[in-house]
Amino acid sequence: MDTIIVATDLSDRSDRAVDRALHLAEASGATCHVVSVVDDALPVELSKQLSTGVEEHIQSALETQKSSVKVEVTILRGDVAEMLIRFARLQDADLIVLGLHRRRTFLDSLRETTMTRIVAASPTPVLLVKNDVSESYAKALVPVSFSPSCAGAFKSAAKTAPGAKITGFHALHIPFRGLTGGEDSDMARAVMAEAEQARENWMKEQGLSSDVTPPEIIPGAVRIVFDQKIREEKPDLLAVGAHTRSGLAIQKLGGFAAELVRDPPVDLLVSPPPRG
Repeated sequence: MDTIIVATDLSDRSDRAVDRALHLAEASGATCHVVSVVDDALPVELSKQLSTGVEEHIQSALETQKSSVKVEVTILRGDVAEMLIRFARLQDADLIVLGLHRRRTFLDSLRETTMTRIVAASPTPVLLVKNDVSESYAKALVPVSFSPSCAGAFKSAAKTAPGAKITGFHALHIPFRGLTGGEDSDMARAVMAEAEQARENWMKEQGLSSDVTPPEIIPGAVRIVFDQKIREEKPDLLAVGAHTRSGLAIQKLGGFAAELVRDPPVDLLVSPPPRG
């Protein structure tokens, strides 16, 4: 990675994101842009004073970091999501790092959060940092549906956590499982064979190298299988595709990805659909 952008609103949640961004930048030799966005609805003079105060606070906090990373601080004015995405495009960023938003259970059920808007619109992978930073990522878990976005999640995980063990899985729905003899039935074996062929084709088409361990195919509902793998693998990073279905979609985030963005169990890396 060459360029990492981390957004901060000066909260404790953002502090964790800044720590992770600096850690990743130091490991990869990337430049780290620390960005904060001030509301442009404020009077101009107040906005200038706030921008100056925010920049001074960030610079002071960065001085306490023992890091050799090249850091640039930028204060923007406007809508947070719009300005951050525009800045990421301008810098040709490799990664955007965010802290989790403050949960408001009722309001979050009624409208998109700023974090969700950024993840959905980002042209580059977005890392949502939940946990304190103590070391590099050791284990990454990647749920896949054999889509281009899921392949992107695999590749993004490898770049973001180059030393981590990356494990993929595919939750396989078997129709009428309880009525056709379960996992040992002819139907189950046929469905499993189709899934195995789909996995092989997907890995070839998406250019996943031979050193990538093929995702495990596990019969069961996505959420149940996901919870099972979380307990087994105990990952410190999840990587998902922003949207796993092809074609146009009303929502830019798939249902499963959107659910994880709202409340990830660990740090979450969301990879956008391929360009073009």
